Amino acid sequence: MNTENYIKSNIEFIKDNAKGTSLSTPLRSIKGLAQVLKTLYKLTLKQPSNQYVDTSFYTLQSTTKTIYLSTTKSFQSKYSEHDVRHLMRYLALAEIIQPLDWSHLNKDAKLDKMTVVKAKHNESGYTGMTPVYKLANLNDTSSIHPERLNREMTPATSLPYLAIACQYGYELAEQVFANLNNWLVVTPTVNQMEKLATDVRMHKVVMINQLKPYFKPARMPKNYEQPDTSIYYRRMLTSLDVIGWLDAQGLVFGPASKVRDYVKLPDSLNSNTKVLYDKSVIK
Repeated sequence: MNTENYIKSNIEFIKDNAKGTSLSTPLRSIKGLAQVLKTLYKLTLKQPSNQYVDTSFYTLQSTTKTIYLSTTKSFQSKYSEHDVRHLMRYLALAEIIQPLDWSHLNKDAKLDKMTVVKAKHNESGYTGMTPVYKLANLNDTSSIHPERLNREMTPATSLPYLAIACQYGYELAEQVFANLNNWLVVTPTVNQMEKLATDVRMHKVVMINQLKPYFKPARMPKNYEQPDTSIYYRRMLTSLDVIGWLDAQGLVFGPASKVRDYVKLPDSLNSNTKVLYDKSVIK
């Protein structure tokens, strides 16, 4: 099968929502996912490359902005570039796409990139190498893992390194967050989240204003300031919930009204404010 037919067959597979395969459910239930995936293959059709060590796979070299601007006007009216970044992280979690780091590139790709780096390293505003993604052959669904995706994953929900590491281990988290520029991922550890889960089970409930010690990053660049806002903690706990880790720990991130009759909470705490609690407290 030649390049054009190979990629076109994958595009047709997506258009048909991967009917009859395990990929069908997430393509139908996660809004925007099919559109982004189809766009990735269409961009590859325009400019196919084989930069991965195994050159039988096709790769796409592109920024998130280019991918977003290549979607339909209808898609752009509903979603943002940030949403596309979130959806691509879901695709990487399912190993439908794989962001490449330096070790994944074949010799020719490395030589080409070094030429670009040498030419640009003195340029003002140079932000590093453009991301490269390996695209799976969707006609072989045995190599992908759509079972890791669920209908709770929305375009607006971010999936940080921490959530993936907690649920699936550091190796997969490293793979999902791989990049060609060796950017440091600033994150708490799985052990810290396990300590949080233990403390919630012990005290039955933990409020957002008590979370800061658990989310202190293990490694921080100089002058880095740890996020300490309700929005940040809600986003992190929501990601742990969406990926299934909280449920596996017997925990729930939900409104205080659900547990106010079972545990002592401050009278001033709004009943709609979310707290992290042990689901066993609800009799």
